[in-house]
Amino acid sequence: MYALEQLVFQGTECCPQYRWKQFAICGSRVPLDKIRNGQQHPENWRVVFMPCQIKDVLKNLPKTA
Repeated sequence: MYALEQLVFQGTECCPQYRWKQFAICGSRVPLDKIRNGQQHPENWRVVFMPCQIKDVLKNLPKTA
């Protein structure tokens, strides 16, 4: 699994802090790279590999009736 993340500002002027915020998850890296490259500032975006198992992802999905 891969995640698309953006570097976002979180803090104040006297104590600046940045963190990576996750925006999308996909089983393939290619579509996330296309989205990242289409952004206004692609240098503030990254695609990272997330080692996980499908059963872990499925158990966190909301149940539908």
